[in-house]
Amino acid sequence: MKWLLIPALAVSAIAADTPTLHPKASPLPHTHQGPFVTTADGGVLCVGTKSALRSTDDGRTWTESPLFADPTKFAVSNERALLRTREGVIISAWMNGAERKQPPGWHWGENSVAWTDFVLPTYTCRSTDDGKTWEPPVKLSDPWCGCIHSLIQMKSGRVVLVGQEIIPQWRHATVMWASDDLGKTWQRGDVLDYGIGEHDHAGSIEGSVIERVDGSLYLLLRTESGFLWEATSKNGLKWTGLKQTKIKSVTCCPQMARLADGRIALLWNAPPRHDPNSGSSRAELSLAFSSDETASWSKPVIVAANYAPGGRVSYPYLYERRPGELWITTMQGGLRMKVNAADLGEGEIPVFVPPPKAVPKPGGIFMFGDSTTAPRGSVKVYADRVNTMLQSIGSSLSVYNAGVPSNTTVQAVKRLQTDVLAYKPRIVVMQFGINDSAIDVWKKPPATQPRVSLENYIANYRSMIAAAQKAGAKVILMTTNPLRWHSKTRELYGRPPYKPEAEDGFESPTLLGYNDALRALAKELNVPLVDVHAAYAGFAAKKKTTVADMLPDGMHPGDLGHELVAELLVPAIREAVR
Repeated sequence: MKWLLIPALAVSAIAADTPTLHPKASPLPHTHQGPFVTTADGGVLCVGTKSALRSTDDGRTWTESPLFADPTKFAVSNERALLRTREGVIISAWMNGAERKQPPGWHWGENSVAWTDFVLPTYTCRSTDDGKTWEPPVKLSDPWCGCIHSLIQMKSGRVVLVGQEIIPQWRHATVMWASDDLGKTWQRGDVLDYGIGEHDHAGSIEGSVIERVDGSLYLLLRTESGFLWEATSKNGLKWTGLKQTKIKSVTCCPQMARLADGRIALLWNAPPRHDPNSGSSRAELSLAFSSDETASWSKPVIVAANYAPGGRVSYPYLYERRPGELWITTMQGGLRMKVNAADLGEGEIPVFVPPPKAVPKPGGIFMFGDSTTAPRGSVKVYADRVNTMLQSIGSSLSVYNAGVPSNTTVQAVKRLQTDVLAYKPRIVVMQFGINDSAIDVWKKPPATQPRVSLENYIANYRSMIAAAQKAGAKVILMTTNPLRWHSKTRELYGRPPYKPEAEDGFESPTLLGYNDALRALAKELNVPLVDVHAAYAGFAAKKKTTVADMLPDGMHPGDLGHELVAELLVPAIREAVR
């Protein structure tokens, strides 16, 4: 098989919000993602979606050869594992994107689908000539696998792979695999399930394994507990001692590796220093070392960080190119760096200081609402979209987001002056109702009435409208977005008066009435109303999707939902400022 010469991509091709590196680190001369292995001639090898990639000049140039005889049947996932055994056999493990199947619209955990409807198979493939040619892939399992990134060879010669699969409880669990013939065939080992969670990233998952000097195996797992969990094994198939460690972690995977000096290295996303209570931020990538076979770990060093909004440096791979020289790459965040382990104590990335919130200028537009208004992860919410759209037509009006998750109109009345009116707004857009109308049937004892009665909901709105108008602001009201069932909401609210068997059964008992009352109030007071709820079905049809698909968790709009609100709201704002 001929190898084709291809140049390494320029480092500048990495995303514009390139991570900040440790002061002693430097960028790699390529953008290829790990894992990497060292070939017999001292070169570096990794795999891509369809090809094996190899460099003999420390990553400056690369050659490639195909992984598959029929590339239409296979597509290697961007979360993968790679091993070169002591015998010189290279084994790659991955999920096959070409066979990925799931119900339209996802609907994870919902009654309309079965867990077996989610398929993302796990495969391995081998090369006995340092990646020049590859044997046909071997399928290990069919169920949906969320991540694979750890593969080692024990002193005994056994190869151990950390996998995972969807299980009937609608979460992932770790599944262990072992091979005693260098990856030709595999045995299925224990399933490790810590028993918590029901969504598509829940469970004890995304594990990394290392062999200790006594021959035992040590496994670290991602969980939603705020800590990594651990388990141990003597043979890679049977595992014991699944329990929480003392290693604080956000919800992301760890990666361990044995270094040439004998230490064990651990890369993971600990809670960032500036936000130590975070359970989700992947802004900082930590590196620690154990000199006592995982009994304890050194003080973490932040090797890379990305403090841009939503920035990530996560799903890491660690490769020791030569003793002490560490290559660190990530699947999320485009990190491509190298650093000498001995230099990590010389300097550090400063602790991030979040910029102070800008004080709103008088005459702005305030989006006043609950979590369907507030900033939400990577979703571009309607406040941001409206701001962009107004700027594109030459408007000088500034848009401010005054949404607070979980707010009812009771909390909104209390904060209207400090959060909105104190800044002398020109327009106030109000959207509340989902939290007001909720009946918390999940409580013990179950609630039987909405959090805020319909009478008080309208009274609160009257009070806020009057206060805003008295302050000289124009008011625009908005009905809420619809609600649809999701696995978590059905678990919490799927009992009377709600109707879990009905498509709109999460909103019909109460929310529809609250929206009707708001429409009537807007008509009575002659206040502009943007009827978001009524527009959803038509917009979904125009986009060839469904209302449910516009609500990823059944309650909060995704990008399409916020696109709809912005499209409806901009004309109303332009009319209000005439």
